[in-house]
Amino acid sequence: MGRIKKTVRIQLIKSIAGILCAFAGGFVFSISDIAGVASFADISLAGALSLPFSVAVLIGGIVHCIVTDTVGKSIVKLVSMTVIVIAKMFSEKSNKPKGSGVVTAFSVLIAGTAVSLLINEFPQKLIFYMIYGVISGFVSYSLAILISDFRKHKVINLNGVSGCTYSIVYIVYIASLCSMSFSSLNFGIITASAITVMASFYYRSTGGIICGALSACGAFFVSSELGITASVLPVAGLITGFMKIRRISLSAVFFSFSCFLLAVMTSSDITMEATLSIVCGTAIFVIVAPYYSDKWVSVGSEKPAEISDINSIRMNFLSDAIEAVRLDAMKISAVLSADRTPLQKQTSPRKKVCDSCYRRSICQSNFTETAGEMIPILPENCVRKREVAEELEKNIRTRATEQLMRLRFSDERELLDEQLKVTGEIVRFAGEKADIRCSVSKSNQIMLNLENHGMNPKNVTAYYNSANRLIVEIYFDITDIPENRVRICDLISDELQINFSVSLPVSSSKEMRICLYEKPPYEIEVYSTSVCASESKISGDSAAIFADTTGINYVILSDGMGSGKNAAVDSHLVIGMFRRLICGGMEYKSAVKLINSIMVTKSREESFATLDAIRVDLDNCKVTSIKSGAAATIIRRRNDVIKISSPTFPIGITKQAELYISEHELNENDMIIMFSDGINENAYLFIKELLLNNQDIKEIVQEITAKADIFNPSLHSDDVTVIGIKIKQSEF
Repeated sequence: MGRIKKTVRIQLIKSIAGILCAFAGGFVFSISDIAGVASFADISLAGALSLPFSVAVLIGGIVHCIVTDTVGKSIVKLVSMTVIVIAKMFSEKSNKPKGSGVVTAFSVLIAGTAVSLLINEFPQKLIFYMIYGVISGFVSYSLAILISDFRKHKVINLNGVSGCTYSIVYIVYIASLCSMSFSSLNFGIITASAITVMASFYYRSTGGIICGALSACGAFFVSSELGITASVLPVAGLITGFMKIRRISLSAVFFSFSCFLLAVMTSSDITMEATLSIVCGTAIFVIVAPYYSDKWVSVGSEKPAEISDINSIRMNFLSDAIEAVRLDAMKISAVLSADRTPLQKQTSPRKKVCDSCYRRSICQSNFTETAGEMIPILPENCVRKREVAEELEKNIRTRATEQLMRLRFSDERELLDEQLKVTGEIVRFAGEKADIRCSVSKSNQIMLNLENHGMNPKNVTAYYNSANRLIVEIYFDITDIPENRVRICDLISDELQINFSVSLPVSSSKEMRICLYEKPPYEIEVYSTSVCASESKISGDSAAIFADTTGINYVILSDGMGSGKNAAVDSHLVIGMFRRLICGGMEYKSAVKLINSIMVTKSREESFATLDAIRVDLDNCKVTSIKSGAAATIIRRRNDVIKISSPTFPIGITKQAELYISEHELNENDMIIMFSDGINENAYLFIKELLLNNQDIKEIVQEITAKADIFNPSLHSDDVTVIGIKIKQSEF
């Protein structure tokens, strides 16, 4: 309950902050100008935002007009924003980008027409208000697209069409700010200078030129004097970016000096107001730059090359991981084959029975070979008929066993075909385009930090996933592995000021990989209990919980055939291979198929194990249930209880692995119960009642385990393992 209150409080604070910012936007832009006419920045802002924020923009504009006594001058803008607010109250489509643009354009046209009729200027200004409305609507549409895209992806995407849209919005609002001054300072030049030097520092010459040129374009819309002043910004950004100065303060000084020197060299009439504004802009850069992160900005330069490098590194590592699993399987198979008693060579009844008989010299017995079998013809007075029959039956059984084993190993061709299919799926998955955004600066920063602390990583790749979380993959040579991965996590967390978690290290035949990931918004609470069968001291069930390289959590339960040591070996082998392959970068479907092939061919003895895995994407609480011959899983989603059954064979029985996969969208405080075959179906209603009436996952798991024997009608007890999972919000 306390966590829910905290979440509500955070959302309330965010909403209040957003409304205050919208109010400030309406207050500031209400008297700004562009190209000699009233700016449409506040109108476009009101059209792009949702209803509560549009109201805040309108109120901000009204307050500012009342304070400055400019209500009459701004009457068209105020009426336009009022019409926009009314439209948003009665139409949901007006909150979508296209609807925002259309509503804004028609609101300006309606307001302009109404005011023109009141002051008797209707025919003359109709065309002006039509053009004004179209431009306002287009800017509102562009801004609404950017806001929607940022809410969805949590990143400012400056690539392609999105980058062009940002440019349009940037020019409009820089122009609006350039029309406002206080004392000797121009707000537009201050903002443009800070953004240009920031772009040149982090994105080199390209960023400096683009931001400087867009700033100059916005300044020219206000006046030629301001445009000439701002024209030094793109050149100064080019020079500052080219110099690659790594000190923030030095970069700011160099940028300011470049602007002044360029103005003198070109004989530009740069005023003291403009000079002070540029200096103030660089001062803001010095204050803000240490807190800047490319987590919020995507520029796309070097992205294809970086993703190609990451995919190359991943595929090489995955190949080594598969080779390591293959070698481990060969070792296990060799040990199991060594422990097995080899088949005895067949001995004919004549050699074993008749040759040792004392009557062999006078016996009339005869052995006829038919279809590879020795059929004896014995005299009626033979004293060893029973022994000959037993030996013949033994030979038949041995021959049948050999034929059965021959048939089993003849299936290797089909298994090879299945393994080739799995290999194709692995390569295809590894070659798919990843939905990631690389961070070259973070990769270089982490590499340098580790080297400064005496570590020698082979490769460091940092990137943002689709949820905009930073993920770091660090590769070390197998002969130069650091002693403590937690220390690495702490060093990088301190360096980047980000709360990282570290996954379990994964080793291939040549490298070891350590993965760090920024904590997702959710986490899982896991509790498990296990009880051995009555006649066994070792449980045949095995369980594990781990996170892959991106922070996706896996909870696995495997039940080996029977109980005891042999069952434990099979279940532990399945879980160990699954964890290693998933952490190595393999897709879970291919991992299960590969494990199935290994289990089928690892020895001549029959062995199999179930696989029950829960995959939890903690960015969006999406849960995937992966089952192969496993018992049912019970999910409590809000006030509903769902049973997931698996009509499949366990791993290691058939040549083609059978998988049952189901996906579910969960929320905070939802729970999942996994259990082995030791829990009978009679207990499902009892488990349902527990889930609906108890919030403590630990108590639920303990209660299920304690009552397992009561609901089991069989006298023979099985190993019991119960795992409870609860979705929670992360504590940062």
